[in-house]
Amino acid sequence: MQTKHYIVGNIAEFSEQTVEVKKFEEYLNCIDEVVFPTIEEVFGQVWNDGQINIKLNNSKCNPVYCRSGSSHIVKMWINNGNIQKEYPKNLWGCLFHETHHAFWNLIINNKPDKEIFNGGCKGEVLNHAFMATTYLKLREKGTIDAQLYEYFLDRLEKELPNDAAKDLFKEYNSMFSANIENFSKFVSYVKSDDSVFTVASHFQQDLDKAKEFLAG
Repeated sequence: MQTKHYIVGNIAEFSEQTVEVKKFEEYLNCIDEVVFPTIEEVFGQVWNDGQINIKLNNSKCNPVYCRSGSSHIVKMWINNGNIQKEYPKNLWGCLFHETHHAFWNLIINNKPDKEIFNGGCKGEVLNHAFMATTYLKLREKGTIDAQLYEYFLDRLEKELPNDAAKDLFKEYNSMFSANIENFSKFVSYVKSDDSVFTVASHFQQDLDKAKEFLAG
């Protein structure tokens, strides 16, 4: 099974789970056709790094993204709870979440500190801010309404582990929600200078410079 942006190499292993497979196909097409192009808009770059490999399993563990060489891989449960929800409430977590990791990996893959953009905080702060910006774009498009957007935004913050992570999330979100295009500008800024966001102790200094760039 494959779509424009994803390929599922082991779908045949689940041929007897016809209900689950049908539901998964519907979900995958939704993410591929609705969400993926929106992430590209927010990121400011068309995906050109091959199809993302999905490896389905029967484990109830949370989905996981990893990169192996040049391959982007997502391991996930075929019967994930988010897949069972009605659209657009199913646009939480799962493949939505892991696809953002794949995009952001294009930025951090060559950085020595893969957690640099989390500012020393626990949790996936930048990825949550990235998802928040995509939700904002989906609201702008009318894909989700204001109520669902606020629900997703609140949940993104609450799932961060401590106040420091939540404060940084709010700082990022204020940067990007002021103007959705600020996220793609931030990406361009980071890509244009290999010296920024490389030293953990300079994180806040680098973030302040990024804010100045966005404001200019």
